[in-house]
Amino acid sequence: MPILCDPKSEFNLVLESDKDKENPPTFVYRPLSTREWKKVGSVFDQMNRGQATGIVEQIDIIMDAVSVGLLRWENVFDRDGNEIPFDIKELDTILTPVEASGDLMGKILSSGQMSHEDKKKSESQPASDTE
Repeated sequence: MPILCDPKSEFNLVLESDKDKENPPTFVYRPLSTREWKKVGSVFDQMNRGQATGIVEQIDIIMDAVSVGLLRWENVFDRDGNEIPFDIKELDTILTPVEASGDLMGKILSSGQMSHEDKKKSESQPASDTE
């Protein structure tokens, strides 16, 4: 089965600043299609070429890019310790632009395609391992 058609195909991304935490905030993504890869990759191109004019436009395209393929987040809490329920429209309230562009977007591009080995592992596990 193509990875994109497999409902169990997903991967977890943790921000560098959270990687040593016991239960780190985790962003769960599905593999991206070629079309989606082009969309995410075009953000890098626009930023490198200086085509995104203004801070607001840059932040908007970064947040659009890191939203592609995002299925859910886990272990994300507000300052008072309350869990923040997943709502993709609220992604920009829990990430800084630096976390989104400098950390998460790079990890999406480098980790977004599952190897055959990863696919085998995901097929042997439940779709979500949260309890």
